Amino acid sequence: MTRLTIVNPIARPLASTQEAERYEPAPRPGTLDGLTVGLFWNGKPLGDIGLARTRENLERLYTGLRFVDVFGAKGGLTRFASPEQLDLMEAECDVVVGATAD
Repeated sequence: MTRLTIVNPIARPLASTQEAERYEPAPRPGTLDGLTVGLFWNGKPLGDIGLARTRENLERLYTGLRFVDVFGAKGGLTRFASPEQLDLMEAECDVVVGATAD
């Protein structure tokens, strides 16, 4: 029998330290009808395709949606949102879907 042991020789994950900032989960809307959906892409390969499919499927399921596309403004191959983009998403979007992995 093969056995796999996962270890982290560097440090404890930040989330398990007292210094970690914790945020309560955002309230979930009962429906997406008529809401503005932010689609955030961090530049990872095929994330744009995943977000395009998300948009298509949401448009099939809900009415009156508006979309705000956000491509991470900072970073190299893996990009992250600038403070201005975070402010934009907070001000204009009711919900945000992020594609942040391959």
